Amino acid sequence: MNINVNAVRQGSFTSVSPLYAELLKSDTRTPHPAFAATGEFRVELDPVPRTRYTDPAFAKLEMDKLWLKTWQVVGREEDIPAVGDRIVYNVGTKSFIIVRSDETTFKAFYNSCLHRGTQLCTGHGAGPTIKCPFHGWTWNVDGSVNNLPGRWDFHGATDEVLHLPEAKCDTWGGNIFINPDPDALPLVRALGVLTEHFKDYDFANRWTAVHVRKKVRGNWKLSAEAFLEGWHLSETHNQAQSWNGDSSTQYDIWEDEHSQISRSITPSAVPSPELGEDASTRAAVENLIRAVTPPGMPLPDFDAVETLDRAYGAEYRRNLLTAMTGRDFSAASDTEMLDAVQYYMFPNFFPWLGEGASLWYQFMPYGDQPGESIMEVRFLLPMPAGGQKPPKSPVVELDFDESYRERQAGFGLFDEVFDQDMTNVPMIQKGCESGSPTSKFVHFGTYQECRLRALHARLTRVLDA
Repeated sequence: MNINVNAVRQGSFTSVSPLYAELLKSDTRTPHPAFAATGEFRVELDPVPRTRYTDPAFAKLEMDKLWLKTWQVVGREEDIPAVGDRIVYNVGTKSFIIVRSDETTFKAFYNSCLHRGTQLCTGHGAGPTIKCPFHGWTWNVDGSVNNLPGRWDFHGATDEVLHLPEAKCDTWGGNIFINPDPDALPLVRALGVLTEHFKDYDFANRWTAVHVRKKVRGNWKLSAEAFLEGWHLSETHNQAQSWNGDSSTQYDIWEDEHSQISRSITPSAVPSPELGEDASTRAAVENLIRAVTPPGMPLPDFDAVETLDRAYGAEYRRNLLTAMTGRDFSAASDTEMLDAVQYYMFPNFFPWLGEGASLWYQFMPYGDQPGESIMEVRFLLPMPAGGQKPPKSPVVELDFDESYRERQAGFGLFDEVFDQDMTNVPMIQKGCESGSPTSKFVHFGTYQECRLRALHARLTRVLDA
């Protein structure tokens, strides 16, 4: 479907809630070039069949041609801080052991014993060897053979033959990635513009203050798509509408043969354009400050503040983060302090840039059911000044019907936001499964849903579907 770019409206705005590009011009600091960079939003895409979310055969195609052929994020280096530490990464029906094999090297092994296929690891583990719980076959953490009880009975069982099979593994910015394709190009090719946009952002030295893994009754694409556009805020998250420029969000896509990176930047400390010209900037800043201030910390005397605007909100955030970490944020731009700057690296990685919302998302299919997925969310906070990196938060496991708020997951105001999103996703899944046979497709908007369009356009190319 061809798009007439000149006829496409790129967001809504009012005098009190301008488009992001206009807000950037009034920043009190010089923003990093990444914030001013722009990409495409034009994506040619026919309507997408609902069966992409429901068909087991399509899910199998994705497993074979996407998840076994693509660089995907599996965790953070801090998850396995000591040599021998390991975690399990499950994607659909496949399972991998991610292990720190020496101080600076990470490896990914197929989670299957070469004797009779027993899973070697079921969760977090540690130690110098990986041992099968069935017959005790044991490997070193570099994948080499350590001890094979009964080896005399296995003719041709050489150390070379019985080295644990590996997937490609690499790191960037403190994040660990794997690609099961032995012929895959280096990770850096898949990272695209992320390396340039994040090069001055100390991503590797941030630490996981909150970490939640949630089972979701929805296809992995539906779970991811819930976070690829901002204009659902006014209906789904209207408690935040007074201080977020939902429909004035800027969307960008950067794509080449080897990578697809998309981004949304949602302005904060401004009201939603949907609230009209009478919406209050002053109320937007006050509500933002109330939302981001940790419990127990004093709030400003808002009545005594003459000019309560974005500049004030950004300075408040600088001072707040300095008080919390001891680090100096005085040179950080307003947009870095305030706005929700969310990137997406196809297929499953959402890194956020700046302090407006220092989140990290990861999405995977769950088992062999196309209507189930896993969402992992983290808060990645700046390292305290002059101090040792705090230990990462343990993982909070949420089952399908458990909520963030009930478990007090630790995300503060985002506990409610995630619960609202996780209410939507199962309803979308059910709707895709029960829709009319005469209406077989879902339709995405040209601008505000261009990142969803991009995901499906690339998926079509990857699967040759």
